[in-house]
Amino acid sequence: MTNRHTAMNWSPPRSPFLKINYDGAVFRDSSSAGLGVVVRDSVGEVLASLVENIPLPQTVADVEAAAARRAIMFARELNLSTVILEGDSEIINKAIQVEEQSLASYGNLIEEIKLHAESFLSFRISHVRRNRNSVAHNLARHARHVSGLVVWMEEVPSHILPVLLADAG
Repeated sequence: MTNRHTAMNWSPPRSPFLKINYDGAVFRDSSSAGLGVVVRDSVGEVLASLVENIPLPQTVADVEAAAARRAIMFARELNLSTVILEGDSEIINKAIQVEEQSLASYGNLIEEIKLHAESFLSFRISHVRRNRNSVAHNLARHARHVSGLVVWMEEVPSHILPVLLADAG
C-alpha cells in the first residue's frame, strides 16, 4: 500500500547531485514577479536559497523561464558541478530539453539556460508537480516583500521553515 502523503513530498537527489528547485509568482497589483530558488543536497539540507523581485514579464511562462534562468545562474555562482534543475512548469522544462531553438517570447532565456547547462559536470532536468515544489513556490511568493535580490546561505527565511520541514516529510 502506497502512502499518499509521501508522494506529496519533495524527493531528494541521489548523491553527488544537488537539486535546484525554482518557481515564479506573478504580482499583477504591483506589476512585478517573484522568483524563488532553493538548493538542497541528497539528505534534504539547504545549501542556499534566494528570492528576487523583477518587473512583470508578458506571460506566466516568461516568469517561469526567468526563474529557471535565475536558478541555473545561482548554481553557477555557487560553483556547483552536478545538478538537477527541477520546476513545475512542463512548458519550460520541455523547452530546455529540446535541441531546437525556442521561438517563444522566453526563447532567449531558454537558450541562455542551455548555454549555462553545458558548464556543469552533469546536468539534468526534472519536472515536478507544484505540491512537490512548495519551498520554491513559497520563496517566489515571498519575493513580493523584497526589493531586488536576497540570498540566504544554508537556510531559508524563517517563515518558510515550516514549509521546508513539511516538504521533507
